[in-house]
Amino acid sequence: MKRFRLFVILLMTLTISSAGGQPPQETDLRMVLGRFPDPPALNLEVIETVELEGGLRHKIEYTVEPADPLFNRPIDKVRAYLFVPGHKKGQCLPAIVAIHQDGPFTHLGKDEPAGIKGAEDQRYGVELFERGYVVIIPDRYGHAERRRIPNAADAPSEMMRDLGLWLKWAGQLILSGRTHLGKEAYDLMRAVDVLNTLEYVDTERIGAIGHSAGGNALVYFMFMDRRVKAGVSSCGFFELLNWFNDETMSFSNSVFALPNLATVGTSSDYLGHLAPRSFLITRGLSEMESPEESAKHVENTKAIENHARRYYQNLEADERLEAVYFQGGHEFPEEIREQVYKWIDRQFKI
Repeated sequence: MKRFRLFVILLMTLTISSAGGQPPQETDLRMVLGRFPDPPALNLEVIETVELEGGLRHKIEYTVEPADPLFNRPIDKVRAYLFVPGHKKGQCLPAIVAIHQDGPFTHLGKDEPAGIKGAEDQRYGVELFERGYVVIIPDRYGHAERRRIPNAADAPSEMMRDLGLWLKWAGQLILSGRTHLGKEAYDLMRAVDVLNTLEYVDTERIGAIGHSAGGNALVYFMFMDRRVKAGVSSCGFFELLNWFNDETMSFSNSVFALPNLATVGTSSDYLGHLAPRSFLITRGLSEMESPEESAKHVENTKAIENHARRYYQNLEADERLEAVYFQGGHEFPEEIREQVYKWIDRQFKI
């Protein structure tokens, strides 16, 4: 039996290798994400507290990076919502990092998953709180209150202004040996640092969820942070090597590129290296502008899933990688959210 099991593991390894050479090592993929700074003290502050049915919503602020005198950047602070369900003294609750989307509404940021503003299908942060999870929803860099503009909390989106601010910040990262996706991962790791300071959080039951660009950043974040035990990418994760392929005629922002990734591996390898942790992908069958583009998008997603699944099979954890393909577009409809929430409940046994 032991010889047979060894043969199966060897066969799985050879299968991964035959798909594109030796599977990339985690160390090589980490280097592609660029330099990560040494995290400073959080200096966590509660700005306001709102009583809700079933618990509290805190607005908090914490430090992610010190000031950068080279670019005259001030201290990088994040504002986030922290939802805390009612609980007994000494009780430890599971927690979720909820990651917002981007797009044309850069002023919304954390407000959308918090159910304060924005689309109804983006309320996954507050809805998970209502199911008994501690939920932290940080502003991603370049969004909402992290925009370097006056009155950032209330200022509406201005596409070219906000895009320009984000591209400048991303350029500073690249000049400093860092990357956009590395910054996203680092910032989200700081949100987990916050959760780890809270006595009512069960640090062995931390998950993450994100839609669209938030669901894409989530994979790189979980790759870097093994404290996160389960994740859900809603219409989010994509293969960078496909996105920059000449067959793809849509605009491809080069800020997303990871230098040297093509010489090391693929985006799908980041997902594969999450094994054996639980992960769920959702994908709408009609996300793109034409049926042909949508079909290709789904085909690419299935290729990502199949590539990553070989890693999971290699660790005998095939059942922990799941995908849901649904009739719909680039959205997070109610029936799919409910299916996702039940999946998360199963991971954390609540």
